[in-house]
Amino acid sequence: MGYTLTMLGCGVMGQAILSAIYNAPKSENASLYPSKIIACNGDAPAANQVTDLIKGYGESPNGIVVESTFGDNIAAVKQSDVIILGTKPYLVELVMNELTHVVKGKLIISIAAGWTISQLQGYSNVVSRVMTNTPAKYGYGCAVIAHSSEVNTEQKQLVSELISNVGVCVELPEKNMDAATSLVGSGPAYVLLMIESMMESGIKMGIPLAESLKCTLQVLEGTVKMVEKSGTHPSVLKHQVCTPGGTTIAGLCKMEEYGVKNGIIKGVEEGAIVAAKLGKK
Repeated sequence: MGYTLTMLGCGVMGQAILSAIYNAPKSENASLYPSKIIACNGDAPAANQVTDLIKGYGESPNGIVVESTFGDNIAAVKQSDVIILGTKPYLVELVMNELTHVVKGKLIISIAAGWTISQLQGYSNVVSRVMTNTPAKYGYGCAVIAHSSEVNTEQKQLVSELISNVGVCVELPEKNMDAATSLVGSGPAYVLLMIESMMESGIKMGIPLAESLKCTLQVLEGTVKMVEKSGTHPSVLKHQVCTPGGTTIAGLCKMEEYGVKNGIIKGVEEGAIVAAKLGKK
């Protein structure tokens, strides 16, 4: 039998991680996967939502069983070896204060934005801080991980194995986590704004919605693959598309006139500033 893992808070981001772990392909490192996951939420509707989510998947390739509960965090944590803290940042203190006597010494994997490792070590010294994003639900997410010094090699391997199922994993010092919260965690919203804008520009110029969206998505996907496979800096590839006096440079200059690039940079920076404040509220 494997270990039991409890998820404290299983909303949008928690469900994305739960889905990624539950649907992970059959692993040779079976001991790194829980045999049981207890998803704890605040009320019955939220718990039922998790139950319905899991029912839609069928059996887990790694034999994981999910129990969805609400209102009994203490009992769940008592029987668990690993805790994923997925509550909203403003609820962390409220939720964790009632668990002080049962969580000490257990591995806490926190996805709560803004809460630092040192803050969470008030409950357990063994802390891994993770920031990921909603595409994790489909296995195309990105995750940034930072560990406390008390997390041992085996625990780091466990965290990496579980979280890698969201997509791409990067380990960084904790000082980068607020920036990662904005770049990675909020990043899909920024990209969706770009998708929406490009799609609507096509509609404005007479391209039907379905075709405009299809073309926009393919342009984004193709461009990402081009950057990945070529290994060339994005700015170099951008200028390779620009013919002197042509349409591309004209469009880029107009975007710069409206501050598109600087707006994106400032927006990501502002998200990081807010992330740094979340754990202090």
